[in-house]
Amino acid sequence: MPIEFDIARRLSFSSEQRSFTRWVAILSATGMAIGVASLIVVMSVMNGLAGELTGRLLSAVPHITILSTGSLSESKALSGKVEKDWPSAVASPFLTSQAMLRSPFYSAGAELTGYISLPSDTASLQIIEGDLSSLFMSRYQVALGQSLAQQLGVSVTDQVDVVLPQLSVTPLGLVPRYRRLTVSAIISVGASPDSTLAWTSYETMQKLARAAQPDGVQIRLADPSSAGWLAEALQKQSSAQSKVTTWADTNRSLFSAIRMEKILVSVLLSALVGVAAFSVVSSLTMSVSEKRSDIAALRVLGLTPARVMLSFLLHGLLLAILGVFVGTILGLLIAMNLEVIMNMIASVSGWTLFDPEVYYIGGLPSKILATDVFSIVFGAVSLSLFAATYPAIRASRIAPVTALEGLRI
Repeated sequence: MPIEFDIARRLSFSSEQRSFTRWVAILSATGMAIGVASLIVVMSVMNGLAGELTGRLLSAVPHITILSTGSLSESKALSGKVEKDWPSAVASPFLTSQAMLRSPFYSAGAELTGYISLPSDTASLQIIEGDLSSLFMSRYQVALGQSLAQQLGVSVTDQVDVVLPQLSVTPLGLVPRYRRLTVSAIISVGASPDSTLAWTSYETMQKLARAAQPDGVQIRLADPSSAGWLAEALQKQSSAQSKVTTWADTNRSLFSAIRMEKILVSVLLSALVGVAAFSVVSSLTMSVSEKRSDIAALRVLGLTPARVMLSFLLHGLLLAILGVFVGTILGLLIAMNLEVIMNMIASVSGWTLFDPEVYYIGGLPSKILATDVFSIVFGAVSLSLFAATYPAIRASRIAPVTALEGLRI
């Protein structure tokens, strides 16, 4: 073993140090472990929440939307071409409009969308009441999101008035267009679209809006992450009047907010790692003060200042690596068993962290990313190395004559 490693090992784990210095070193490593574990757990929870929210959104929103595609026959031809060129895609013309829904006592805004057939991924939706297939069995049926139905105070078989932003000419003058629809199903996405989601058949929507042609074509993919490059390919093939957007474009502000929140939380929690890393300065400074005569003796025996500095750098790194290793293992174990831990806490205390009746989620989903773990570990070790530099430089500047101070008579 090189002498620098041997010296660093003795400085870090030897029982010959004063108890106070040894406790400071232990607390430094403990603080590093807590900081690293906290960062790993919080980043995993943020990733899990983002993934859960994305998955629920993608069950209700189209992955790709092509606007201004022409007549219904042209839109159907485009849908067939898309499904032929990309077998994993399911395309369908649609009609949509902002609308006001009114029940006998309440009213709420909604985005009313008419489909020729059910979206392909409705299996991921939770059917609270009714049957979605009834939308296409008879006219003037509507399916509402759970939050929207609660705002209106309606359930299946109740009726709501749909008011569209259009005017009709009547003997009494201009009045808004409206129609009474029967609620045939209540569905739950488990995300924000629940408060505005309203689905009906294309035929019903066409009569309500008096539309001669569809608004465009909606495409749903087996792999939503491929929507970006597919949208670029479709934009090149479409006419100049057509506009192709993806689910990431329509929800850009939401996902930007999620990314910003993750960055801010990681920066704030990095302060824990920073405090633990710079507590290494205290531990190493005390070691340097305690071992001044020993360092001078090593200098007399021929140890160069560079090797002295390297010894104390390794001393700081050993403490940091010990804390980072323990913190990484602890953080991964907690992140992988977070649901079990939360269930245990709930069963013992009787307190539920996330009430499913209040929040869209009923627990804390966790998703561990190797890139996050690597970034946390690399950042913690790098910060510890930077913090250990100053005490190591001080140790290298101790003169050999210091070893003779104890021999004065």
